Amino acid sequence: MRQIRTTFLAVSVLALAGPGSAQGPVSRGATVEAAAQALPAADVPEAQIVAPPKPAQRRQEPSVDDVIANADAPDEPAIAEEIEQESAELEDLRQAEEASRVQDAGEGRRTVGADGLGLESPIRDRVEGALGRDATPRGEGAGRIPLLPEIDHDLATLQAEYDIPIDVNEAVVAYVRFFQSPSVRAHFVKWLGRSHRYMERYRKILKEEGLPEDTVFLAMIESGFGNFAYSRAKASGPWQFIAATGKSYGLKQDFWVDERRDPERSARAAARFLKRLREQTGDWRLAWAGYNAGAGRILAAQKKGYDDFWAMADVPGKKVLRAETKGYVPKLMAAAIITKHHEAFGFRQDEIERQAWTDYEEVDVPDATLLTVIARAAGVSEKEIIDLNPELRRACTPPRPYKIKIPAERAQAFAEAWPALRARTRLTFAGHVVRRGDSIGRIAQRYGVPAQGILEMNGLKNARKLRVGTELIIPRPAAGVAVAARAPEPESRRTAAAERAAPAPVRTASAAAPAAKPAHQTLRVRAGDTLWSIAQRFGVELQDLCRWNGIKNPRSHKLMVGAMIVVRPGRG
Repeated sequence: MRQIRTTFLAVSVLALAGPGSAQGPVSRGATVEAAAQALPAADVPEAQIVAPPKPAQRRQEPSVDDVIANADAPDEPAIAEEIEQESAELEDLRQAEEASRVQDAGEGRRTVGADGLGLESPIRDRVEGALGRDATPRGEGAGRIPLLPEIDHDLATLQAEYDIPIDVNEAVVAYVRFFQSPSVRAHFVKWLGRSHRYMERYRKILKEEGLPEDTVFLAMIESGFGNFAYSRAKASGPWQFIAATGKSYGLKQDFWVDERRDPERSARAAARFLKRLREQTGDWRLAWAGYNAGAGRILAAQKKGYDDFWAMADVPGKKVLRAETKGYVPKLMAAAIITKHHEAFGFRQDEIERQAWTDYEEVDVPDATLLTVIARAAGVSEKEIIDLNPELRRACTPPRPYKIKIPAERAQAFAEAWPALRARTRLTFAGHVVRRGDSIGRIAQRYGVPAQGILEMNGLKNARKLRVGTELIIPRPAAGVAVAARAPEPESRRTAAAERAAPAPVRTASAAAPAAKPAHQTLRVRAGDTLWSIAQRFGVELQDLCRWNGIKNPRSHKLMVGAMIVVRPGRG
């Protein structure tokens, strides 16, 4: 988290107020008084009339936007888990590339063939075997590509299948074999499955932005079409923008959202970025290389006389291009070749789990709202809401008007259920700047909220790791307003797969009557649930929820998916 120089700020944002409820005045904690500076001792014996020190002035409090603009805060734990999983894929691939030295396959390509792969490379023999074949097609194999015998037509026919440049040389072939290798193959199978969800949507966006549609394969090698992918270079999203470049192309990043993870917004930003790179470099291969290395490095190489990507990649070492950039362009071409001919390269249809694009509608949410409440109104799981809105970083929408996506087929159900839920739901937030001596327990006591809620809202896994100057968002329910309880999901939505991912709550007989307030309810824990989020959902105190369920320490208690939790709304 970034360090700041401001004093404590308390900001309350009231959301989803029920009919007749009024906003009360915002409570504000006392600010820290600056210590008065001691006057220096007099240097002369005569008495001096010294003006009294000026009273310490209060520091100017930051605005609401300053507090919530912190893009460095960790994501909410359930979302952080998605990031960790998809980021692990990128790291596995990176390590496999380094181990195989496949990125160096293009170095000295005119003379050394596969030598750039290293003696211990697991794919060296396969590439050398391909390079050792007679380059002149003969007999039955006439018309094929010698380096890619899996393709049943010639190079010109292959290139005509794409609207981007496609070359076939040892560097490209090395990446084809790399993707086929045992350590990488499973990842590529997963990418092929995701491609069915995003490929056509991305192609449409690229076409609208004036780019070749097959530029889509850049997203494939950047992230494997993973919205939550995060690299060690701090690039994020399916098109892997670093923070500064993302902001320069209009992708908002703050405490609440990271639009680098929004598949459509990031695709349009990437298209504009690539179009500019193409204008600067004059070639698509160099534009792709610039996307990876930065335009400055490519333009510098051009000034030295290198106008062709392959000529740049042919220079040993890092004098012109880094190893990662040398492998970037052939990796893109290899991914494009395999994807359009995946069965020829041994990727069977029956092993690819095809994902599907979800048609959605955007609905207006006026202020901060728990995603569980939105999911309940739409009759879907919270995971489905997160999946459609991967840019969200918290378990709620931002404390400002926000358009959130819901499945199009559930739009009518949402419209019918939302007014009643909105009237019963309000969220309040306070901003707090950590001071010396603060602890999560003390902060929680000061605001009268559970410590677990502070930890989850700020993505903190360890309560002891607080830094002075860190900004925290304190979630608290508005006075006198209870958060609506989760209702059972509609029967039409309870498919076998949905129940495994997010089982519907189980109600007792006493909870079945809509007219009477239930004495208690039994909730089945869903993926992403925590004790604090359940307490917030039902408008009860965390300590009461723990007492009803015999939980002694909510911080150390492990909540298992499928476990039953007793909730008594309206009772302490």
